Amino acid sequence: MAKGAGIVERSLVSDDQIMEFDNLVMDGIDISGRWNTMLKSRVHGERDWQAWDEVRQNLVGTSIDNCIQCGLCTAGCTVGHEVPEFNPRQFIYWVKIGRTEELKKNADVVWRCVGCYNCTHHCPKGVNTAEVIEVIGQWLRKTVPNRMDPAYHANHRSYRHRLQTGGRLSLPVLQAEFLRELGRQRELMGPEFKKVAIKMLRDGRAIKTLMIGRPRHWSKNRKVLSEMEG
Repeated sequence: MAKGAGIVERSLVSDDQIMEFDNLVMDGIDISGRWNTMLKSRVHGERDWQAWDEVRQNLVGTSIDNCIQCGLCTAGCTVGHEVPEFNPRQFIYWVKIGRTEELKKNADVVWRCVGCYNCTHHCPKGVNTAEVIEVIGQWLRKTVPNRMDPAYHANHRSYRHRLQTGGRLSLPVLQAEFLRELGRQRELMGPEFKKVAIKMLRDGRAIKTLMIGRPRHWSKNRKVLSEMEG
């Protein structure tokens, strides 16, 4: 039987919060069996405000003050339907109550946001949820880089490199560079990628993508990006 199988809403409880005993006696009474599963105390007297300070220093992050924990962001999240552990409401909650350890434990999940902005559009209080989650992810990248999924680092390296070299983002080029970062170049020759490439050639998108130049005053913009990176 899976750990904590009898717990209602098991998905909301992490494994490290569950205590199970084969033989448990309390006050001389054997309570093994159904009652041998317990949860660690979830009352925390000490709070760590590192993530809170980081998020609120960002101009976009200040909208976190408006969050009322209604959960509409999570209800409309495209990632959450595929990855139950991805819960924007919960990530914001942990920031607001100083539970940075919970954020760190879930660092490999937070980065999975795809930037669809459904959460932002659904928020009744004007929280820019998508970008708040991005700020949280950036804080985690600096704080616990060893806990971040390698794909997270590859994605950000590719993203920054595309901006710094061309000033524009081309999704096909970005995807190709992302796979090269992960050493998965062979996937570019797979049937799905070939199908997309042929379609883009036929409808002219491939040529248009190659012909897109750099933004105006690119040298100045590139200098700013380089300074931010440094």
